[in-house]
Formats: sequence, C-alpha cells, structure tokens
Amino acid sequence: MNAERCEFIAGNSLIEVIPSISDDRPIHLISGDIGPFEAGVPCRIPVWTAILMKRKHNCKVVAPQWMDVDELKKILTSETESQGLAKLPDHFFEISHMLVRDAREDIFEVEAVKSLVQDIYDRRDAKLRSSAIEFLRQNQTCHAQLDNVQLIEASSARATLEACRQMGAVVRNKHESTPL
Repeated sequence: MNAERCEFIAGNSLIEVIPSISDDRPIHLISGDIGPFEAGVPCRIPVWTAILMKRKHNCKVVAPQWMDVDELKKILTSETESQGLAKLPDHFFEISHMLVRDAREDIFEVEAVKSLVQDIYDRRDAKLRSSAIEFLRQNQTCHAQLDNVQLIEASSARATLEACRQMGAVVRNKHESTPL
C-alpha cells in the first residue's frame, strides 16, 4: 500500500464543514447520503467531499480539534515522553496532509501545524526504526507487537517490516538446522 491509497482510505473519514451554499437535495452515495446543505450551518461530510467542495469555494473546512497548535504540542510531548507510540486519532497523518494541502486557508497557524505534524511523524518514525533494529538484533525466534501504528506508518515501514520477517525466517531456519 502506498501513501495515495492511505489517503484514499482516510478520505472517507468525516470532517465538519460550514457550507456557503444551500441545497435541499441530499447527495446519494454508495456509502450513504450527505446533505442537504444549509449555508452557514455546520455539517459532517467525508474529507474527500469537503475537499471537492472547498475547491469549488462551496464551504469552509473546520479543522479537527486535534489540529489545534496547542493540541499538537501536547501530542508531541506525549510522543516524546512515552517509550512506545502514543495513541493518535485515526488517519492522523493522512487527514493532516490533505487539509494542509487543500484547505490551508481554513487552518489557523497552518505552518506551525505542518511543522508540528512533521515533528510528530519524525519522532514516531525514529521509534519504529529503533524498534526494528532491536528486533533484528535478537538471536532467538520472537514476536513483535506494534501498538498504535498508523496506516501510513505501516505502509512506509513495509520494507523494514519485511526485512524483519525475512530475518526471523533465517533465524528459525538456523535454529532448526543446528544439530544437537
């Protein structure tokens, strides 16, 4: 899976928008109906729909609460202080990326948000890499458990995880073929 697929999946997450148009007719989608829309009245729609409406200047995107600079600082602190990966909202990185890219004028302090999200990603990436290295250093067959890993992180760490799997197979084969 690549980053585009991760974003595609995250695009179905609901986000709040404030429409600038009114339309009494709901839009019928396979995943369910959205609308009707009333100008100035907040509603929740899939991220992909919000981005399309934003591009047509038909809405203002309301950034999720966790995209507030103070909230992101708390998340970064939590990520720094915890040994494992901190729990993040679903599709944290994908939604952040899409909103910073496509709705930047609706995000308060967008550059600070972008920087903090990148810092959080970098901290988590460093933890995943060091965990993979520790896993590979072990000389015995073992299992690994990855808690709180985001889809995009698992996708980007795929090569490392595949190397871990292959090393595990080599270690198992070595132990099985060693004569007693």
